[in-house]
Amino acid sequence: MKTRVLPLVLVALTALAGCEDEPVRSTDVSTLDMLFSLDASDEGNGATVRVRISSPVGELRLSDGDTLRLQMSGKPLPLREVTEDDRPVYLAEIEGLSGDITLDLERRADRGIIGRVIPVPPPIGLSAEPLMGDAPLKLTWNAAPEGNHVLGLAASGTCIKPLGRTLPNDVGQYEISQAELVPANPAMPGPCPLQVTLTRTATLQEPIAPPVMQVGLYAWFVLSRTVEVSWTP
Repeated sequence: MKTRVLPLVLVALTALAGCEDEPVRSTDVSTLDMLFSLDASDEGNGATVRVRISSPVGELRLSDGDTLRLQMSGKPLPLREVTEDDRPVYLAEIEGLSGDITLDLERRADRGIIGRVIPVPPPIGLSAEPLMGDAPLKLTWNAAPEGNHVLGLAASGTCIKPLGRTLPNDVGQYEISQAELVPANPAMPGPCPLQVTLTRTATLQEPIAPPVMQVGLYAWFVLSRTVEVSWTP
């Protein structure tokens, strides 16, 4: 008897484990128990927006008429469901991030979420002046001093040591002295092209909708632009 019971128990446990990995239907969870995670990136050659929906009982897949919609600057973002890391993800691939995102969740059997605005950092228009003599590397971009974001700067090239820093203010201009561009090999200096990247990063954690107070919405945005300049150490 024992040799027959053990395989049956193992089969049952395997089946239960498989069920735990399956996404839960959204209609089995109340709206106020949902957690929305939105991340978006824009490097200047197209942007990607992803939304994942989860709950205390697991990842959620929209079902039975529950519909997620996103808009940017009044225009709908075309969403499609894909699977990433065995999780349902709602994905939009667009030309660029150009305004705040509005999230709507329509539901038949529970309260919906209508007109939830998610602020997006402004786009970056980065340019660099050509390096002349001992002059510093001058960078300019569209300033956003009031924005709730972090501004990062990075420079790299085959003939310099990587340079990276967080800028204290988003004022639209910055200079890198040539002394800061340290040769990777002083015995064999450049020339080489440098890639300079400016990145705006913003995060958001808020309730998804009143009257709930716990965090129900996480958002993460990364907008960056890269320019190339020639440099001779």
